[in-house]
Amino acid sequence: MRFHLITLVAAAFVAVSIAPAHAQSTTTLRSFSDLSDTAAAVSDNSSTATTSGLASILARLQCLAGLNPLGNSASVTLTAKMGQYSIYNPDTNSFDNVLMRSYNGCPTGPTITIKPGATLNLTLNNNLPTTDPLDVCPGAPNDHTTPHCFNYTNIHTHGLHVSPSGTSDNVLLSVLPTKSQRYTYNIPANHPSGTFWYHAHLHGSTAIDVASGMAGVLIVRGSRAARAGVSDGTADIDTILHYKLFNLPLREHVMLFQQIEYGCFSSDTSDVPLADPTTFEWICPKGSSAGAIRGYTNQLSFVTDPRPGHAGQLNSTWEISGRYTQINGVVQPVFPNALSLVPAGDIRRLRMVHGGNRDTINVKIVRANLSALGLADSQSLSAAQVSTATTTAATKLANATSKATQATTLDALCSGETVNQLEFAEDGITMPAMVEKTVNSMNPGYRSDVLVAFPSPGLYCILDEAADSSATINFRPNAEKVKDRRLLSLARVGPGVNIPNTTVGSHSKYWQYIRDQLVAANPSLATPAKNDLASLTLTAFAPVAPVDGQIDKVVPAIFDINVFVNPAKFLINGLPYDPGVIAYTGTLGHIDEWDVQATPLATHVFHIHTNKFKIMDIKNAANVSIFDPVNGGCTAAEIATGDQEYCNLRGVVRDTLFIKAGYTLVMRTKYEDFTGEFVMHCHILDHEDRGMMENVSIVSPTTAMLQRIAKPVRLASDKAGEWYNRITGRTPDPTQLALTASMCSAKYFAEK
Repeated sequence: MRFHLITLVAAAFVAVSIAPAHAQSTTTLRSFSDLSDTAAAVSDNSSTATTSGLASILARLQCLAGLNPLGNSASVTLTAKMGQYSIYNPDTNSFDNVLMRSYNGCPTGPTITIKPGATLNLTLNNNLPTTDPLDVCPGAPNDHTTPHCFNYTNIHTHGLHVSPSGTSDNVLLSVLPTKSQRYTYNIPANHPSGTFWYHAHLHGSTAIDVASGMAGVLIVRGSRAARAGVSDGTADIDTILHYKLFNLPLREHVMLFQQIEYGCFSSDTSDVPLADPTTFEWICPKGSSAGAIRGYTNQLSFVTDPRPGHAGQLNSTWEISGRYTQINGVVQPVFPNALSLVPAGDIRRLRMVHGGNRDTINVKIVRANLSALGLADSQSLSAAQVSTATTTAATKLANATSKATQATTLDALCSGETVNQLEFAEDGITMPAMVEKTVNSMNPGYRSDVLVAFPSPGLYCILDEAADSSATINFRPNAEKVKDRRLLSLARVGPGVNIPNTTVGSHSKYWQYIRDQLVAANPSLATPAKNDLASLTLTAFAPVAPVDGQIDKVVPAIFDINVFVNPAKFLINGLPYDPGVIAYTGTLGHIDEWDVQATPLATHVFHIHTNKFKIMDIKNAANVSIFDPVNGGCTAAEIATGDQEYCNLRGVVRDTLFIKAGYTLVMRTKYEDFTGEFVMHCHILDHEDRGMMENVSIVSPTTAMLQRIAKPVRLASDKAGEWYNRITGRTPDPTQLALTASMCSAKYFAEK
């Protein structure tokens, strides 16, 4: 992608995340860096720069440039390498230098675009260091429950329905330092459009790589229009998300949320982050080593909490560290950037991806209370007034350098009207109808596509809202009970079209306004999709999960942490991960029901590769459905818990789902299109690296039949061997037993 030098030189110098270490920022703003590869995003990105000169401008733009924006069949390259840049730290109002595992040396991976029916060839070069004094590699442990080989890697296309075998989405491949691996992804012609992502996925190093930033967004853009007379989920939602004027697509913004749990250290061989002696939050004193993630024990873990007021608690190192969730590599940026504004009433598509590993994110958008800044507020602010409010708010927040003052400042500032989000896709899959959300709960691996329209000019807060810890991935029986409130971004909204205060039934003015705009923009939409759009029903665009037939098997999957041993064991169905064992075999074309349970000791995030699933039910700790049989929403008992994140999920198609402690997910899946071996696991990735994963194999109906035939013969052979031993006291010839075993295998019968 080329950028004109004259544009770069003329760009205003606005501080962003790639900036000098410890640079003070009370009078500068960090611009939102858009990872969308659309022309509008490229224009916005190139209009903001850094204070570090042309080289820094070019580095920033290179990191934000998408790969294959046209989406046609193409070849792209990613290089895993150490990246050096800086991250803003609100606790010190300065930037910390970091040295992180990365793609292409950038805070995030580049956005990759592909179309249904196209082929994506991806070359992954591993240029990470060949040695690491703090890593156990080579010579990894045999139990596969101790993280290891941090600089070995591979790649996973999370959510894509592609082959798990060979050089496609095969996470059982390993790419060693100095080596390269070429992947080929043949995207099915009927693949739904949506927001997906990619990330490192080698067992033993997945969490440390992803928590370092080795993740990027993957967009499938579709063009299949709704057809007359049918509403079968085969159309692409992209075809109706446009403005009335010239049918231009709605402006989109890609938001990749990450939790980079870096620490600074006293020496090159230390893995204990430096901490403030009073607050115990992690610090990076001037002159200390660059921030990094060096291991799992003192980072990426649960530990005894040393902070005052937390005696006896076992809390996440993420929470103790005091680090902040960032968006597209920037902590607390100004959206859409520090120079431009979103016009009031302009509908924006947000492609939000939780690419982090350490915290639940509760996205909430509220109008700022400008009177808390000593400024006049109204529904008709000018662009200049919004700019003044932005600078004043940023300065006030920057001066609040303790958690207590930050919380007080944030609560006073971010106390206005809540802006509803209209969610239309989860995990890249279009939903049967748009759902209004005041808070959008996202857990590791989640994607959420929403439409947002700001009601009037002003300053807005994009928050990570507070929550009871039982509704987050950081729940433990003896952990902190409340997740605190944090600022994700400030949003600048300028003059435009104020949203009228009209409502329909139980829907808000946001639902009404966005509905009216979409209906007006699609006058020629085929019926019944056109009629459905009047109620924001999306059945023409929501892929159907064919799971209403006969169930082949009911598959239990109990996620458990055995805390009564040291170190704790991370288990599925009582067993840790063994790469040599296929824990479950399914049959191509068959439907299985999975009952996935989190024991009362912790929460987990279920993810299965290759095939999406349909949520049939969710049961609480008393084994009672949380869904009301009449209206399909949550029961009064579930609503009374204060957590409603499950309430719109009955019948929704997903590939990843958070499971609260003691709860059970009942889901169904049909194994379609691909045989092969893949994995299912907990997407709290340090749980996976410690053993909470299983291998799953999908075989053809013929192979499944032969396996059923061979199984009793194999068992009889095993029994015969035991009988022989008992009556003779001798051991049979191993060669003969091996021959018998091979002849009793499904593979032998298939080959003969």
